Amino acid sequence: MDLRDELDEHELLALTPEGLLMLFHEPTRVIRLLNPLTCHLTNLPPVTSLLLEDKRSMYPAWLSGIQVYGVGLADAAASMVAVCFSHPRVLAVAKPGDVCWTVVYSGYLHSSLPYAGRFYCCVGTRLMVLNTTDQQPPRLMVAVERGSHMYFSQMADSLHLVDNAGELMLVHRSLYEDAQHEYKRKYQLYSVDLDAGALVPAKGFNGRAVFMGSRRSISLAPETFPSIAADTLYLGYDFDETKRIDLVDGSSYTSHDSMDGTHPYSVINCLSHCIQLNGEQLV
Repeated sequence: MDLRDELDEHELLALTPEGLLMLFHEPTRVIRLLNPLTCHLTNLPPVTSLLLEDKRSMYPAWLSGIQVYGVGLADAAASMVAVCFSHPRVLAVAKPGDVCWTVVYSGYLHSSLPYAGRFYCCVGTRLMVLNTTDQQPPRLMVAVERGSHMYFSQMADSLHLVDNAGELMLVHRSLYEDAQHEYKRKYQLYSVDLDAGALVPAKGFNGRAVFMGSRRSISLAPETFPSIAADTLYLGYDFDETKRIDLVDGSSYTSHDSMDGTHPYSVINCLSHCIQLNGEQLV
């Protein structure tokens, strides 16, 4: 059978950091992983049990459809996949051959990221790691506690994980009131020291640039595009402001690019709409 015919009844849910396509087979509600290079399909359990348990939402998952905002390998040796579902709002894991998904966490996660063979996520003010290495069921464990120097508002702030060319970093997006009593956004950067279990304040991305959306961040070298500035944070269109922030001197620039809903959704809004600088499209 032609692969295109076989995938007719599938919906694309997400692209994994490993380059696999996560698909939802609507008739059976099975989650499948497709390797686009080899056309190999791997079956994961159906999400039926997760949908039946999603009774907290005003809009049940069977009405709104399955949505995914984070995915990655939790244990490469066991081929275990971790998925952050929006509907239902759970973090669940499964591997090929499993009958059902195992719910690890129920609730909202600010950010998730597979890094160095493990799966990390931010729960409230804590950086958690998914533990799949002992004889107990998969569970979240604290990797880094928020330091006393970081004030965090559950309602207004968010945490964003970044794989910065092999270095795990975290961006704290916060809301503050300035001297004119106007509310503004502030972005503070930290390097994650997993051995010490601490967040170390950082001034930049070691000469790289990061494009950050509400769910995903991408680190790029300035040589990738001539108009990228080093140690700069570029925001996607899913935030309430569109700007770039120079993390070395703290300066910021608000783009005049309109946010009328016509921008591309993928790859941090197509790298912040082709890297808008000074109101001019340079790429």
